Amino acid sequence: MMYIILNFALAVFFIWLTVYIDRASRVNIDYNDPLIINVLIMAIISVLYAVLVSSFLPGAFYLLLARLLFVLEACFLVNLSFCFIFYASGKKNSVVPFIKVALYIFSFYIAFFKFKAVEMTPESGIIIKSPYVFSADVSSIFPWTWVTLYVALYRFILPGFCCLIMLLRNEYKATRIQKHRGYIDTLGLVAMWGLLLFISAVSRHNPAISLLYLVSYAFALLIMIRASSEKTAPSGSDSVMLLVRAFLVYIIPSVFIGFVYSSFYGLYGKYPVLFVLILAAGASASLFVVWKLSDYLTNTRRLHSADYEHSFEKDLASIDYSGEMDEITNNMFNIFKKNVECSAMSVFINDGDGNLAMAYSSKGENLSVPADNPVFDELLNIGKTVVVFGEIDSEHDLAEIRDKLADLFSLTNSDALFILNEGRNVLGFIALGIKTSGDHYKDYDISVFRKLYSYFFVFGYYMRNISNKDIIGTVNREIRMSSQIITSIQENMEPVKNPKMDVGYIMVPAHNIGGEFVDLIRLNDKTHLFVVGDLSGKGIAASMSMVILKSIIRTYLAETHDFKRLVVKVNSFIRNSLQKGTIFAGMFALIDFESDTMYYINCGIPALFLYTRAYNNVIEIQGSGHILGFARDISQYITVKQIKLNDGDIVLTCTDGLINSHSLRGEQFGKERVQQVLLANSMYPASRMAQFEYDNLAKFMSKEMEDDVSVLVMKYQETEASQHEVKADTEIQPE
Repeated sequence: MMYIILNFALAVFFIWLTVYIDRASRVNIDYNDPLIINVLIMAIISVLYAVLVSSFLPGAFYLLLARLLFVLEACFLVNLSFCFIFYASGKKNSVVPFIKVALYIFSFYIAFFKFKAVEMTPESGIIIKSPYVFSADVSSIFPWTWVTLYVALYRFILPGFCCLIMLLRNEYKATRIQKHRGYIDTLGLVAMWGLLLFISAVSRHNPAISLLYLVSYAFALLIMIRASSEKTAPSGSDSVMLLVRAFLVYIIPSVFIGFVYSSFYGLYGKYPVLFVLILAAGASASLFVVWKLSDYLTNTRRLHSADYEHSFEKDLASIDYSGEMDEITNNMFNIFKKNVECSAMSVFINDGDGNLAMAYSSKGENLSVPADNPVFDELLNIGKTVVVFGEIDSEHDLAEIRDKLADLFSLTNSDALFILNEGRNVLGFIALGIKTSGDHYKDYDISVFRKLYSYFFVFGYYMRNISNKDIIGTVNREIRMSSQIITSIQENMEPVKNPKMDVGYIMVPAHNIGGEFVDLIRLNDKTHLFVVGDLSGKGIAASMSMVILKSIIRTYLAETHDFKRLVVKVNSFIRNSLQKGTIFAGMFALIDFESDTMYYINCGIPALFLYTRAYNNVIEIQGSGHILGFARDISQYITVKQIKLNDGDIVLTCTDGLINSHSLRGEQFGKERVQQVLLANSMYPASRMAQFEYDNLAKFMSKEMEDDVSVLVMKYQETEASQHEVKADTEIQPE
């Protein structure tokens, strides 16, 4: 019964593996790949095999299904064999299909005309009766039956021959990653052979073990699937460490379980329940050792690069951008060297003359790269801002620029590149040299680089502004440059030129620089986007997050034409890409001048006021909202509201620094005072109104600012009157 259950479990496993590969590879799946076809065939074989082992079908029908099973197994092995040649050449050969069909037909001939009887039972294992291949005289010298020929040809000779062709071809024509994959494929084949021979040897003492021979194919498939997913080739030291890990984590526990089985089967084999308990105890002990070893090897640098993501992020977040440029750049390189073990670092910044000039080099080199290098455009087209040398041969998206990208890596003597961009505008890039151990950057490194990309962008943005003499001028190096840079970025907006609207704003940080900002973005002649926001944190950390967020909003606008979807994407970026714990309290507003309508989303803005000249009063219209950065999916918590704007209407929004600040007596400025100032100064231009709000706050407090203050005033000057109405939750798609 145990073997029947195991075979059904194996059938379920192959079915699951088929579904898993289909889902995991839905975008890039290639059903012409022999490996994919093999998984499908193996799922069918495993189900058929489980039925044969457990059922009591009529003799003729049972034999028919058994013969069909071996034909399918031969098809599986033929496809598995030609996987090696397919991966080595990378293209189809017109002769191969004819060879495969011939082998299929030969297996059909053996199974249906030479296999005289087939029996599969837990008591006797697998028994196949067939005549000798050769005549009586020759059979005494070569005592091969048709079963022997079938097993030798399809399970050993054909796969081994095709694997040898792959290895020989790889030595002369393959890239490094292809060779690496080829070695793993070979390991899968060797594992299959080893398990087949082991099962054959053990089944001489316990015939029922032969019923588990399909397990060997499962191991081969899993290893080959792993090989096809490899994106980077390990160095020599990594290969050695991989073998050591495999020996400690897999081989030793497997030998231990085999020892337990062989030692106790003779003593307790007659007592199935007791024997299963002993075997389960041995397997549990082995799994416990595997768990402890895996945990140790994952967290030690002796046999594996430890998980450095947390310490790397902590070091990046600790950079003080108020210091000298040389100090900051050296600090950045030392952080990379400490955590990532890179051997060198170079920073290239757009000099405005069509070149990406080297602004920093840990080796003191001087180099420039043309800014119009097509590599940058192609990488941005596929959304790749982080790329490593090992991906050149493994990423299909890089096929068109493979040679040019390799040349760029060679020119910069690097092994990893971080593209720093604002939309389609390339600010520069950071180049990392190969690791000090000689290793290339692996999947884990790529994952960490992408998660922490925002820190690299901030560093690049800082380098761009510091190194640009036209912006900085001749300001003394002793002056703290950070506030000037942040202020220049804050003021980088696209003013409203439509005569229907007068816009004014004020941004006053409490301590030199902060994380609040007002942004104006022109979408077209008829629509303009307004953003007011307060990012958590103080000082340089919050201001750098502001820099990044302003840039990413513009980037998302280039690819997102749905207003609510834009805010959803910004929420995901804040939650996943900015420093952990960062939140955004603010508002997004879209004004359509053609329809005199303002669409807006409250993202935790403390107040949004509307002054109507017709009634000469002020009301709050912000409604409910949700701060960005907390929820994984913000879409269910935010709604798009809209309001019709008439001649003389004024919209004022502000951050909590205006409302929640206190006087010397502890009294809060509050919303009522904001409304009173708005009413008293509604005849002034928008910029004066924003300034009046701040002046009244300063007079009220009579002390230093407690918090950053940002105010945005939008004064509508449409001459056509219309009725006001507020509508909730409509989907807006700005043209």
